[in-house]
Amino acid sequence: MSDTENTDNDVPRAGEQLFQFAIDRGDMNTILDRLPFDVPEKRVALEYEIQILRIISVGWAIAFFLGDSALKAPLGQQFWEHVRAFSETLSSSASLTVGTDIDYFDILKQRLDYYVAALDSAEGIDQPALAIGPAFAGVCGDRDDACTILAGSKMFVHTIDAVREYLGPAVTVEG
Repeated sequence: MSDTENTDNDVPRAGEQLFQFAIDRGDMNTILDRLPFDVPEKRVALEYEIQILRIISVGWAIAFFLGDSALKAPLGQQFWEHVRAFSETLSSSASLTVGTDIDYFDILKQRLDYYVAALDSAEGIDQPALAIGPAFAGVCGDRDDACTILAGSKMFVHTIDAVREYLGPAVTVEG
């Protein structure tokens, strides 16, 4: 089998595996379980937002680490197609539950724009997590909450590192 045929088979599998990693709740729960919650609603909001951050971080990492690689576009497309299908299912279920239309994929796009703007405005910061943590806390309702900043930063760093490790030799950009 040629390298092209291997790549053609590996990209869909990698897209699925990265998507499954993005929606896995184990790491998220580990991070959230270590935070003090005096208000149960705060945990619900953090769970919702940390899932969004995780999905976005995987997509961002694919684009960032693959740089100019020929794998960047097809792998990114595979990943985002899985996210779109997941979003449609989630949107449909949530819309039925709350009785109003919800577009989860649009929410993901809005958050991606929000986090990219946070990164863009953080000129001179060596570590993107230093911008992502406060932005995460801000979207959760309190930009100065140290625990929420830490949770967002930890999720971002963990996700980025895991994607970099997964991509392994395909990574063309040092980050």
